[in-house]
Amino acid sequence: MKNIDLNTTKIKSGFKAPNDYFEKFEARILDKIPAPETKVVSLFHRKQIWISSIAAVLLLAIAIPSYFNSIQTNTPLDNSNIENYLSYQTNFTNFDIIENLNEDDIVELENALSISSKEDVEAYLLDTQNLDYYLNE
Repeated sequence: MKNIDLNTTKIKSGFKAPNDYFEKFEARILDKIPAPETKVVSLFHRKQIWISSIAAVLLLAIAIPSYFNSIQTNTPLDNSNIENYLSYQTNFTNFDIIENLNEDDIVELENALSISSKEDVEAYLLDTQNLDYYLNE
């Protein structure tokens, strides 16, 4: 084999670039890459966001007071509803009622019933429609 001095001898490479390869390189690459799509932004997009947010604030300004007014305007319970509720409660006894009554409630019950004698008790029991309820207690 022949000794080659690399400092003085020029060795030709086995590769050769085609003519005008580097001049046309950029154009060929750009042809292969698809052009980016341009996004169109509407001029009224920001205006639409502002209008939507103002509408939401107005809706809340109307809805919140009406909600709180509907809560405060509940109809009070009348005595018949309370009696029906208490009569159908199975875990609620007379002792529970007695424990929760105060002196004013007891005086009001005595005045409302105005029972002072045995005859008044019998008349009251005959007049009430829940006679079976009182007899079975």
